[in-house]
Amino acid sequence: MLASDPSPWLAVFGRAHPVLLHLPIGLLVGTATIEFGALLLRREPPRGAVQALTAFGALTALLSISSGLVLADERGSGWMLETHKFAAFAQTALMLLAALAAWKTTRAPLRVLLALALGAMMVAGHAGASMVHGRNFLLAPLQRPSTAVAPPPAPASPYATLVAPIFERSCAKCHCPDKDKGGLVLTTADGLRAGGDTGPVFVAGKPDESLLLIRCLLPLGDDDHMPPADEPQPTAAELQTLRLWILAGAPF
Repeated sequence: MLASDPSPWLAVFGRAHPVLLHLPIGLLVGTATIEFGALLLRREPPRGAVQALTAFGALTALLSISSGLVLADERGSGWMLETHKFAAFAQTALMLLAALAAWKTTRAPLRVLLALALGAMMVAGHAGASMVHGRNFLLAPLQRPSTAVAPPPAPASPYATLVAPIFERSCAKCHCPDKDKGGLVLTTADGLRAGGDTGPVFVAGKPDESLLLIRCLLPLGDDDHMPPADEPQPTAAELQTLRLWILAGAPF
């Protein structure tokens, strides 16, 4: 939700993005099918229908990207999200240009714009699916499982068995490699060591000076409290585990 507008209806509009995005996709594919089908059949395409479809497609693309920007502000940041946004902007711009080109006598500019828009749509769709379902979601079924014999696992560390699960449960939604809100990744050792936009998240040996615990211990209604009030909160036992881990020097 945008910080400048706390309206819950705006949040609902953003979360409608998975529904709204199918409108420009369907209209783009339909328009391309008509236009390129006419080219293959060497027939004149129905200009009125193409003009109407491209115009409606451009309008729905603007609606979809508007809802997507609201949702992106709620979800945080990350390179996969930025790729999705860039491709969606490109698709929207190309569909707007296609709506203008549909009124020209020559068909070549429109067909080029439709082909480029389809390419941008594929990139945006792949990035969006990767954010929701995990990396390489599209091509994962084509990958053969490795037949190599794995070496015996190393003994698990206290960080891996006790601390990391806390971050996975309470922080992974906004602070993972794909959604590093505030420049902060809490699901990897490197991310924890690096900290975020506000600086280090912990001071080894000093839990009371560690931003990680300070934010968690703020009142639930405080704007700086983490995790957000509507997300899973660490229990008192888990907070004590984090305190003892930091007190021990935050070993990984």
